[in-house]
Amino acid sequence: MVAGRLCSDPLARRSFFRVAGVTVAGGPAAFIAACGAKRGSPTATTATTTGASADVAILNLALDVENLAIAAYAGGAKLLRGPLLKLGKEFLLHEREHASGLSEAIKQLGGTPNKAKPSYNFPKLVSQKDVLRLASKIENTAIAAYIDAIPKLSTPDLRATAAAIVTNEAEHLAVLQGALKRPQTPTAFVIGKP
Repeated sequence: MVAGRLCSDPLARRSFFRVAGVTVAGGPAAFIAACGAKRGSPTATTATTTGASADVAILNLALDVENLAIAAYAGGAKLLRGPLLKLGKEFLLHEREHASGLSEAIKQLGGTPNKAKPSYNFPKLVSQKDVLRLASKIENTAIAAYIDAIPKLSTPDLRATAAAIVTNEAEHLAVLQGALKRPQTPTAFVIGKP
């Protein structure tokens, strides 16, 4: 299964994002061409620019959530112990890869990736359980954001990238819920909560 491999193999994920980033550059133009507009026509140029601009805005919102997750995992690591510390470091690596892939896609579309904030207003974290709860909330938010974004993205490549990321975020959430002794899949469909 491709999604499982992307989640468990960092090299496969990097390759996926590299390929997605390369094909994203021509995606909007190909989309317009497939709809019958000719390259160079005012309709094609306007639609391509509008589609890319909308995609950049959507991807930057996703990047903001990834940067939030990176800050949470990095800041919370000092409170994690044993297998949960190892897991937190792995999830941090995943979130950094997501951010890197999104940034590259944004650049390929001619946009500028949002930068991480210098600090985030997290609640005071004093225990491992606090970190797990915060990470669960952020993963839930990320899932909701990606599910909302997928149908709005203009190319199949971008939608596939977002779908791969949301799958990984759902896996993170399931593991975090298990660590908190909560049901890992409380419903048949993981939809996230905004």
